[in-house]
Amino acid sequence: MTQNSVGPRPSFLRDLFAGDINESLLFPFPATLDARDPDEARTVHRLVDAVNAMVASGLIDARRFDEQEGIDEAVVEAFAAAGLLALTIPKAYGGLGLSASAYARVFGAVASIDASLGVLIGVHCGLGSKAIVIAGNEAQKARYLPGLARGETLAAYALTEPETGSDAQHIVTRAERSADGTGWVLNGRKHWIGNGQRAGVLATFAQTPVERNGETAWRPTAFIIRPDMPGFRVDGTIRKLGIRASTQAELVFENLFVPDDHVLGEVGKGFRVAVNALNAGRLSLASGCTSACKKLLGEFTRYAEARTQFGGPLASFEITQRKMATMASETYAADAMVGALAAALDRDDVDASLEAACAKVFSSELVWRSSDELVQLAGGRGFVKPWPYERYLRDARINRIFEGANEILRLFVGLNGIQGPAEELKEIAGALKNPIQNWVLVSSFAAGRVASAFGKRDRFQTTLHTSLKPHAEYVEQHVVELSKATASAITTHRKEILQRQLVVERLADMAIELYARCTTIARTQKLIEERGADACAREIALTELFCLQSGRRFRAARMELEGGAGEQIDDLRRDIAQRVRDEAGYASSDALMDVNVPPLPSWSLVRDEQQAAVDRISS
Repeated sequence: MTQNSVGPRPSFLRDLFAGDINESLLFPFPATLDARDPDEARTVHRLVDAVNAMVASGLIDARRFDEQEGIDEAVVEAFAAAGLLALTIPKAYGGLGLSASAYARVFGAVASIDASLGVLIGVHCGLGSKAIVIAGNEAQKARYLPGLARGETLAAYALTEPETGSDAQHIVTRAERSADGTGWVLNGRKHWIGNGQRAGVLATFAQTPVERNGETAWRPTAFIIRPDMPGFRVDGTIRKLGIRASTQAELVFENLFVPDDHVLGEVGKGFRVAVNALNAGRLSLASGCTSACKKLLGEFTRYAEARTQFGGPLASFEITQRKMATMASETYAADAMVGALAAALDRDDVDASLEAACAKVFSSELVWRSSDELVQLAGGRGFVKPWPYERYLRDARINRIFEGANEILRLFVGLNGIQGPAEELKEIAGALKNPIQNWVLVSSFAAGRVASAFGKRDRFQTTLHTSLKPHAEYVEQHVVELSKATASAITTHRKEILQRQLVVERLADMAIELYARCTTIARTQKLIEERGADACAREIALTELFCLQSGRRFRAARMELEGGAGEQIDDLRRDIAQRVRDEAGYASSDALMDVNVPPLPSWSLVRDEQQAAVDRISS
């Protein structure tokens, strides 16, 4: 196992940026939960069977929930009785204590039935309760977790703010010491808070003053709050494009007093709490998106076979088959990513934060494309009720925003990925100022580069089936290219790399494609070893198609980083974007003829102000 240059725990993806295929973190691909832990697998089957029974009885009706924009209280009670609100809470506090893998599988099953139910469970189990499990002390856990496990109340996770979104480092809500020195006084707003209007326990975050090198700095701190604390106010709920049955509230803290024993973790260390909770949340969201893709592919196939046009079923048309095959191969890859990520999060000796971001980005964009393709296939029926396809599309859209917008997660992956190589190159750059004196350091670095070029660090050592070897060889080649592109970006842009988001985005896209291909190859190799190649013809074909298409996407990103082609495109983008900003939109004359158009209505980041502007227009 290679030493991680950034921290004590290794990361498969971070190592890829340095040109190292740390295959011990991925091979052999983890066994299924049935094989790893039969007892826990039986619990998962029981929970999923309970949900399926609720669907069969009519208690769960996604169409009805969407129309009424709410989940029946009877469903919440049934979830509590079945243990579906106790998934992530340790057994010592009355919960089921499911592993990351088991929780992800249950969540995926629920979310594929109704995305709004997935939000309910994800916020309660994967964020609100999880924050207390991760960072709470014994007294806090004993006080709150048993009731949350029984479903006596719901948990919420209040991070997002109107000004900063879910950027935990730069939230504006503040907490200052109370006059009597027994707690903290919070002031600020939170919005889009799932379960926020009905939760009895909420994990929230505020900036607190801490001493750093003799000066006062503001750092995020996590708190446990309750709606019965004076100064807590729910400022209404919001209506949404999708996941309409879930409820998101706006919360206001007005001199909200929180006693010291409700600080969650350490003062000034709230960012760590937020990140750890979000990593688990990104796994469950990826699982939900992937499970939904499997359902969408089934719906796609059923409609394509049933709908006849121009003398044959739509499924017989090559364009339909192209879409069908792409959806299937990419869903297979997403499933592999979820399996690998879940097993990694079940371990204590790896850092899977970058992998979690990759899986979330990949699967959330896939479920959007898949639902869009289903709407397109269904034509007019895809756009109207009572067919469910338009609801699938509406529900899918939020996933690219949830748990960190995909644009931000790409920067997270790219910037974190280049940290190790950047430190290494910085050390070498210093040594090159006096190459004779530092010859040992310089020559060892060069030797490492030569060794990499000759395949001593960037080759799979695992024996792969012949059907997988060509794809593995391309992965090996692309790992070298990612490493070179990373080193080039660092040396070219240096400190400016933080502002070169288009470069970082391309590096992240290359890394995401590599992680997806590596997990897909690893999974198929595992299946071949278990079943034999003849029994895995389907999976081999899915792997081949995915790897071929993924490789082309990788090469497109790489080519834009080489030879100035991407730089030319980016310069044009920046120039045009500045013109658009200066002109407040599209300013070229109309190709047919210019006519007067009404000005844009007034706009605000604050919901109440925006609603007032809408009301003025309506009246």
